[in-house]
Amino acid sequence: MAKKDLGNLEENNKNMTGVGALFSVPPKADNTAKRKNEADLEEEEEITGYPLRMKKGWLKQLKIMSANSGTSVKDLILNAVADKYKL
Repeated sequence: MAKKDLGNLEENNKNMTGVGALFSVPPKADNTAKRKNEADLEEEEEITGYPLRMKKGWLKQLKIMSANSGTSVKDLILNAVADKYKL
């Protein structure tokens, strides 16, 4: 199916704001920047995601500590594990 040029959908229609982004093609510069970051990560080390379950009270305290110190909850946890096990 051929792509259709829908023009400016948002023009004179307050209910259609942001719809143009759904139909526009993203610029290619973003893809190259993403690939460059991925290449940097591969050179340094591989990073994986790991889900972590914890008590709600602990998470609440971590969020408070995070806000006070200006770091993310993830960074607090990673630093604590690295310090504890000397990684």
